[in-house]
Amino acid sequence: MFNLKRFSRSLLEVCLVVATFFLATSYYNSQFKVIYSLDHKQNDKEIVRLINDADKYVYFAIYYFNKKDIADALIQAKKRGLVVWGINDRDASTGSNKNVVQELKSAGITVETQKHNEGIMHMKVLVTDKAYASGSYNWTASATTMNDEVLEIGTNESVRKQYLWIVKRVLVENE
Repeated sequence: MFNLKRFSRSLLEVCLVVATFFLATSYYNSQFKVIYSLDHKQNDKEIVRLINDADKYVYFAIYYFNKKDIADALIQAKKRGLVVWGINDRDASTGSNKNVVQELKSAGITVETQKHNEGIMHMKVLVTDKAYASGSYNWTASATTMNDEVLEIGTNESVRKQYLWIVKRVLVENE
């Protein structure tokens, strides 16, 4: 015999499970996204967007960096009154990154150079007061349009604070 009350309860439970799934998926999708460089060849635009959206600060640690649009966004952030502070690998800062590092420094942006003798400063991280970006993506033309690179962008406050702590630690240790 058909039990309308039991059927209604079961239908309600299924609807609640489905709604919870979609809400959870929406929550995580709004806090994290991973971009593959060759899908749109515009990872640099994502970095620029994060810089432009910042209200208080932009900290960065980047191994290779020669993208003019990212340098321009950092300079504009500095002109807007934001704290802009970064670090670059010792060897890269005197090689392929030399011009962009000099341009940033000329604009009043502090760019530290890795000082420890062991290893390289190989991070690729940007942290603002609102978001973070990290992955294999160097801020170069080849990484933007030719290389297989990933870039994770997120707004999860716990993850953002962890990246902030690490980048600031590396910056302070290299002052």
